[in-house]
Amino acid sequence: MFRLLLSFVSLLFSTTLLYAQEWQPFGIKQFGFVFDAPPGFVLTQRSDQGAAFQGKNEAFLAVWGARLGKASFRAEIEHRIVEDEKAGWKVTYRRVKPTWASYSGIRDGQIRYVRVIAACNDGAALFIMNYSRSEKIAYDPVVVRMVRSLRAEGC
Repeated sequence: MFRLLLSFVSLLFSTTLLYAQEWQPFGIKQFGFVFDAPPGFVLTQRSDQGAAFQGKNEAFLAVWGARLGKASFRAEIEHRIVEDEKAGWKVTYRRVKPTWASYSGIRDGQIRYVRVIAACNDGAALFIMNYSRSEKIAYDPVVVRMVRSLRAEGC
């Protein structure tokens, strides 16, 4: 029994390491941020400002940088929340701090999670991820990892 348990733990550990290695680093130098794209997401579009990725079951991920201009960080976040609400997203969670913000909402069986951080030179870096509500449990750890990976770099 002990050997079976040890074998299972070894297999689980090696699979976890393999899974962790599949994350793909991504960054936009001019906006001064880096980000790790999750395994299973395929790059579908790239520009000087960011990129879009497609995951299984129509999951969608976009990451990009933006200049805030005259708008404050908080004003930009509040504007994005209002625009999502106008588009039919029911915002169920929001947290806005001076240098980061997160919010999420639901619409038509989908979850949207948004993370924004202050980046270099009065900029912001953000990602939006949409996925099926039925996949919430599977995507929760993915979102946590993406939140931790989004950071300003090279300022």
